[in-house]
Amino acid sequence: MKAKFLLQILVVSCLFIFAFALELMPWPAAFQSFKPSWLVLVLLYWILAIPNKVSIGTAFVLGIIWDLILGSILGVHALVLSIFAYLIATNHLVLRNLSLWFQGILAMLFVITIRFSIFLIEYFLYSAHFNWQEIFGAIASGILWPWVFLLLRKIRRQLDLR
Repeated sequence: MKAKFLLQILVVSCLFIFAFALELMPWPAAFQSFKPSWLVLVLLYWILAIPNKVSIGTAFVLGIIWDLILGSILGVHALVLSIFAYLIATNHLVLRNLSLWFQGILAMLFVITIRFSIFLIEYFLYSAHFNWQEIFGAIASGILWPWVFLLLRKIRRQLDLR
């Protein structure tokens, strides 16, 4: 039983590390604004799939790591991802039963909300400017959601993660 739990933690941790790698991967300058928010998509899936194991605490730790990697003010991403995780975890039974395309629209709205919330916090801290092209990345996240969902669900079912 303990070995299975350790396997679950290892697999989910490796998937988050992979999401961080995709998040940091450079894109050509012309396509930079179309870069999806991989970490948010992976976090969204795991909160919907196993909310008793991946929830607010995981989102907070991932946010702190994201702040450290990006060199931003410590706690900005952690705060926003924790609020996001709380909203998803409290409504996971409803969100789970929606169609994949409607979940994709909600994922797009969540990514827009997360990016705009991070902008607002940074704006009040040091007068940041909002890049309206980030909306294209949110749209790309919403379009990719069904495939991310299906891939992660296949991994979860093959490894019997519950």
